[in-house]
Amino acid sequence: MKNTQESAARQTKIAIVTGAGASIGRAIAFKLVSQGVAVVIADRDLAAALSVQAELEASGGQALAVQADVTVAVDLKHLVDATIKKYGRIDYLVNNAGTLGPIKPMWETTDAEVDRVFAINVRAIFGLTRLVFAHMMQQGSGSIVSLASVAGKDGPQELSIYAASKAAVIGMTKSWAKEFVPHGVRVNCVSPALVEATGMRNEMPDYISTDAAKKIPMKRLVRVDEVANVVCFLLSDEASFVTGACYDISGGRSNY
Repeated sequence: MKNTQESAARQTKIAIVTGAGASIGRAIAFKLVSQGVAVVIADRDLAAALSVQAELEASGGQALAVQADVTVAVDLKHLVDATIKKYGRIDYLVNNAGTLGPIKPMWETTDAEVDRVFAINVRAIFGLTRLVFAHMMQQGSGSIVSLASVAGKDGPQELSIYAASKAAVIGMTKSWAKEFVPHGVRVNCVSPALVEATGMRNEMPDYISTDAAKKIPMKRLVRVDEVANVVCFLLSDEASFVTGACYDISGGRSNY
């Protein structure tokens, strides 16, 4: 029995990371591989995903690039099926893919803009988590981390759609944690402040990004590796008694 338990403990963990072709997702993939985890790099940009796969394999890691638009149900099913076909299990899921959406007063927003942001930031997480949890439930184990944002807590001006979508991520994390725990699956999320090397920052006008930086007591933006460190901690057995939590990575901007 002891040898069986030790063998299970040494078994390579398998992770799916969405939006892993660049920025935060890429940093998470590299951190996981450095810990001996095999990573499925899901991204709608196949060339970017394949590039990350090649880098990870060159460093001695195991990786699989899968093209997937998280807003398309058949892509999500293909992603999960490809992972199971290649590795036979899913231990970790990182719901990282997201979008900033329009920066404008609420009264100028359209239904189409609301639908697009929620399709990527909310509905896609529901869809993929539902598919992955079916496998984790059968295994009796698993760990899920989703990317929220401090915007989901303090509601920045002219970012109401984004803020609402990230508040939804926090809310569903807390609900799922209670639902999944009887099956041995933990669910957490992280809420970073503005990240220095991310496409979202490039989408912001200067007055928004400057204001966001001024609100951080540590007087700088968060690095992608700092986000990856917290995500990978929450995924790991080192956080075995942590579920339903929203960990701030905000340099003191938000602490509740």
